[in-house]
Amino acid sequence: MYTQHHNTQGPFAKHDECGSFEKGSFGRKFKEHFMGNNHPLKEMFDRKINNHKPVNITENEDSFTVQLYAAGLQKNLFKVTVKDQILTLSYTDTSENTDSKLIYQEFYPGSFERRFQLTDKVFDDQISALYENGILTVVLPKNPEKNKPEQQVDIN
Repeated sequence: MYTQHHNTQGPFAKHDECGSFEKGSFGRKFKEHFMGNNHPLKEMFDRKINNHKPVNITENEDSFTVQLYAAGLQKNLFKVTVKDQILTLSYTDTSENTDSKLIYQEFYPGSFERRFQLTDKVFDDQISALYENGILTVVLPKNPEKNKPEQQVDIN
């Protein structure tokens, strides 16, 4: 099973490799200008960053498990589908704007979609899902005939 989204780090996750980008003069000015509260593109950047839901994928003897962190969402608005060996986890936000004036915003409850390429190592007709405590857990049972154990190859 492979994810189609390979970037699992945040947008500034590699700043340590660049001599602590944000601590330098240019980095501080960049952050103040582009990520400050008054920049017109701040909301667009925040929405894009916050609507990416992080995923953990684990494997045990019988199955693969995908856990998508999505706290505070409604269970009935999730959709889990499999078509052409692609697992799609999506959420459609149906909330409407209120008359309240938003003063400050750091999280954006919105629609999102994540896709994962499956292989024939998974029984795609036996997938199950559970949303509990803010985590969507999808269990993908393994096909034992396609999941052969590792074999040692002798080197001549």
